Amino acid sequence: MGEPHRKRVKSYNLPGDAHELTFSCFRRLPLLNRDRPRRWFLEALATARRRLNVALWGYVIMPEHVHVIVWPRDEEYEVRLIRTAMKVPVQRKALAFLRRKAPGYLERLKDEQPNGEVHYRFWQRGGGYDRNIKEMVTLRRMIEYAHNNPVRRGLVSQPTDWYWSSARFYDGIEPIALEMDPITGLLK
Repeated sequence: MGEPHRKRVKSYNLPGDAHELTFSCFRRLPLLNRDRPRRWFLEALATARRRLNVALWGYVIMPEHVHVIVWPRDEEYEVRLIRTAMKVPVQRKALAFLRRKAPGYLERLKDEQPNGEVHYRFWQRGGGYDRNIKEMVTLRRMIEYAHNNPVRRGLVSQPTDWYWSSARFYDGIEPIALEMDPITGLLK
């Protein structure tokens, strides 16, 4: 039998569009179920936002995946670079941490390629999911959808109870994990 199908993300880098990005942990393992890797992700998100000039409009960190809503401020940009800037620092920190503190766990992150190469992954291969957002109503729906993820999963009873999302920011509840940028410059 041939190589397993690998879903490739299709991104459209269109000026003025926001993007709802979703990507999962390797094999959907709950690698984001502790505060340490969640903080690593927030640090990577803040750095990517600053370095790549993107507005951050929403996010949620779930135990095995994330949703992030960003708006590139520059006319020319590449979504894949934004995704990479969020994912690579987390993977590097996580793998370094596991090598030091829990080397036995690395076996669960082992991804042996058909050519025999071995990689250790924090994130699922491929780009995940990228949806362009052109309208304010869609943007609001996507933010609400992301915020309600922990409720649907039974992790909390209301979105603002989940510290690891932008729901608390939008409801004005302190403390917050990360401030959002004003929603401006976009959409009909």
